[in-house]
Amino acid sequence: MEKTIDTFIAMYPKLNTKKSYRAAIYDFLDHIYGRVRAGERISGDEPAKYEELSVKYFSEERDYLNDLIGFIGNMSGKPPTSIKLKLAGVKEWLSFNGVELSQKELKTLRHRTPKAKGAWTVENEFDIPVLRKILAHADEKAAALILTLASSGMRIGEALNIKLKDMDLSKEPPELIVRGEYTKGGETRVVFISKEAKAAVEEWLKVRDDYIRASLNRNKGLIEKAAAGQKTGTDERVFPFSVAVVREFWSRALLKAGLHEKDNSTGRLQYRIHGLRKFFRSQLALSCPVDIVEALMGHEGYLTDAYRRYTRKQMGEYYLKAEHHVTVTGTGDIREIQDRLQNTQAALRGYKDIITEQTQEIAELKQRYEEQAKKIGETEKIQERIKELEEKLREVGDRYNKFMEDPIFYKVLFEGIRVVFIEFAKAFGLKTDFKDLDLKIDADEIIKKIRKKKLSG
Repeated sequence: MEKTIDTFIAMYPKLNTKKSYRAAIYDFLDHIYGRVRAGERISGDEPAKYEELSVKYFSEERDYLNDLIGFIGNMSGKPPTSIKLKLAGVKEWLSFNGVELSQKELKTLRHRTPKAKGAWTVENEFDIPVLRKILAHADEKAAALILTLASSGMRIGEALNIKLKDMDLSKEPPELIVRGEYTKGGETRVVFISKEAKAAVEEWLKVRDDYIRASLNRNKGLIEKAAAGQKTGTDERVFPFSVAVVREFWSRALLKAGLHEKDNSTGRLQYRIHGLRKFFRSQLALSCPVDIVEALMGHEGYLTDAYRRYTRKQMGEYYLKAEHHVTVTGTGDIREIQDRLQNTQAALRGYKDIITEQTQEIAELKQRYEEQAKKIGETEKIQERIKELEEKLREVGDRYNKFMEDPIFYKVLFEGIRVVFIEFAKAFGLKTDFKDLDLKIDADEIIKKIRKKKLSG
């Protein structure tokens, strides 16, 4: 048998073990030779490159103990449980390829491995108000999964592997079969979900096919960029998406709910989705026998005893008595929260429309004001021009009148004009000698007449 990474991984039946060990080997080879992956996920020809590095590694003269110690050091700062799991995967892979560490070397590794004294991340505990805040920002798939986890006690990996055929929503309480091939203990069991979880799942199933089609379209683009593998439209799982998708919508919901808090030491979220199992354990046990609660959660040692002592019907009856403890919305219907959220959003849209209308009206009034201001500005300029002309008229009149004060000039001009006027009068048969003719100009009188004419016009 060819000793490739794929043949090593194929030895393990559990999907989670396969994923964990493969990730551990890739991280180890990245530590030894430098990072191969372009992104967070493996894509394109990257698996083949890791296979080549695997062959290269075992063809070289290596100090396996020092490589492992360096690998541990490279993971400094990560939770001890994560380091221990990755180290276990690499050691199994080394053993598969004929590398057996001595007891002394294994003891050295144990001393170098950080001790896991409980969880590193200080996690916040879930309660009903917190879950309601999160659900208020969850779409159909997120709400269905969150309520399913909170009311069933399943692990996230188990929930994501439930098939449509293994779900019976017609029963009271609704039942889901968790198959042994994807459980931690390898045993098949039955779990129950609440009425509100059932309602949420039914809402999700209405849009599930649309989600799969949209997911396939997104997948085509990722395949072209060599960022993902091929997907099919025949996914029979109730929740046809990955843990990465769950992390994404969970983080987004926490952000919107104002609960995106991280541990200062590890940088991990303090409200983690796997904490819903703890919520289920503590809440259901308030009114349900502990051995039934533990059996529903899939804890080894309780499954056989519980199924020996209780029938499935009896377990379901106990579950129904305690169901209200794992009911989040208070009504058993997630749609109530969604309706309230939609009503709030509708009100916000209404306010937005009003603000938009008022903004447009203000803009129109501003434009009209600017036009009026422009006209007023033009009027003021005209008024200023008129004043300038009136002053010039007074100035010319004053100069003219001063000129007329010369008696000799005035007499000559007066006689000349008088003769012309007399001739003019004769032509029209008028009798006047124009002796009262006044050649002086009254500028103020002229301006007064002009203003009067302008006002009457």
